[in-house]
Amino acid sequence: MSSAPPTLAQQLHDGVLQSMAIARIRLDRALAQDGPLPRELGTELKLLLDQEIAGLRRLISGSAAPAPPQPDLPSALAATAEHLESLTGISILVENRTAPTGRWAENDLIAYRIVREALHNTVKHSDAKHARVGVATREDRLVCVVSDDGRGFEPSTDRPHFGLADMHAQARDAGGYLAVQPCRTGTSVTLILPRNPVLEGSVPQ
Repeated sequence: MSSAPPTLAQQLHDGVLQSMAIARIRLDRALAQDGPLPRELGTELKLLLDQEIAGLRRLISGSAAPAPPQPDLPSALAATAEHLESLTGISILVENRTAPTGRWAENDLIAYRIVREALHNTVKHSDAKHARVGVATREDRLVCVVSDDGRGFEPSTDRPHFGLADMHAQARDAGGYLAVQPCRTGTSVTLILPRNPVLEGSVPQ
């Protein structure tokens, strides 16, 4: 089963909107402090805007979204966690219990998109100080768990949003399962996908 390329709505949500939300968080935190805005914050936000303008131009031209440059799923998730840590100050631990392959299995890109969205939700909505990403395999299944120590999330009462619905749809279309539920402190997101054979070459598109 090949992973379908992301739709325009998915690319806008996962790219531009996520980056703008993080920029808003960074700006809100800076405005809450006394004194002028740090010059380095302005430089950082300018770089982010330049990147997203380039991304929008790519979408308008119909170019494909670039795949993660890392050689496999665990390293791509570690890079995403490190990036979000540097922007938000939230401590994100990635625990990988899969055997190193240096390749992407067929459903790994779907897992990457879903876990990345879960981490962005943690950043935007949870007020968490710590988050954890666990990656493991069980027989022919890939299991990813994202948890945080934030204020919690109740899917049955919180208003629905595009990102969560899309996470469920991607998991279902890949023959997998997604569960979002409160845990002892915060929220836990569990993703289970079929573990397809490792692909030759680079990231599946």
